[in-house]
Amino acid sequence: MKKSMRLFAVLASAAICGSAVALFAGCDTNYPEVAITYEFNGTEYEVEYTLSRKGAPQTVQHFIELADAGYYDGTVIHDYRSNGIFLYGGAYRYNADGELEEKDYWTELRNYEKEHGPTFTQTVFARGSVMANYLTERGDYIAAGEVYNAESEKVPLYTLHGEFSGNGVTLNGKSYRHQKGALGMFYTQKGDREDTVVTTVRSDGGANNDNNPEQSDKYKTNCATSIFYTFTGDSNTTNDKNYTVFGLVKDYSRFQELLDAIADYTETLENDTDGDGSLFTEEQTFPANQYDPIDLVRNAKIDVVYNVPVEPITIKSVKVKKY
Repeated sequence: MKKSMRLFAVLASAAICGSAVALFAGCDTNYPEVAITYEFNGTEYEVEYTLSRKGAPQTVQHFIELADAGYYDGTVIHDYRSNGIFLYGGAYRYNADGELEEKDYWTELRNYEKEHGPTFTQTVFARGSVMANYLTERGDYIAAGEVYNAESEKVPLYTLHGEFSGNGVTLNGKSYRHQKGALGMFYTQKGDREDTVVTTVRSDGGANNDNNPEQSDKYKTNCATSIFYTFTGDSNTTNDKNYTVFGLVKDYSRFQELLDAIADYTETLENDTDGDGSLFTEEQTFPANQYDPIDLVRNAKIDVVYNVPVEPITIKSVKVKKY
């Protein structure tokens, strides 16, 4: 039922908008709504967000497609900043041994499409030659119902073109800023190699689009997968040009209930004289790109450090309330 509803919404939009690029540009008056249900210390908190197709049409489409596929269900907040500014989630979960592990994003999305058919809108492509080792190790790359190999000129990457000014994108519609309750799309560090380039489809009709496949751009600004964050600070616009803010909490008081519960829990840790004085987070180091299909990125062995909550904050579900 969930799949059929998503297909109906996409097909209806496509009928109105005509083409893939027109889909993003022509539907920018819509403000979809999603509900993210967090669970912490045995209590659930449903927080509703309003998304802006005007400000970030491709990002909104991408997030909705992942939500409808159930990709976010059961993931956790893997990075909680002690200053209470960001909560990052959508890419990690706990395994049977209670250890935090990254989901294999590319394999899971390809497997989903094998079972359900083409599902995810593609906006970023790479030459098969830069994925040669990955393709050799894992076999032909199936994306959007097509099969690709090392000789393919344009292989869909399931990543997202960065819709922010630092990536050369100019959108004239409603854009959210880094204000309290802002919902943003994050991307892990990829390095700054000039030879790690991709071809993109741009929602603003810029030169670097599907009509000019010889144009390419850096992978590092077009590599968002599933990681999202909620900004909880009072004011901060310094990252607006480098990250895509695509939504805003509808009722921040509900989100504040979650933050208050975390604060109360943290206080018990600090005041527990029988305990070891542990705070709410502990630093853990993880490989950033262990599943990345781009050989140069995967083999660079870049590590990231997260402030992992000692008591899990689980994303029980992400449900689309309004398309």
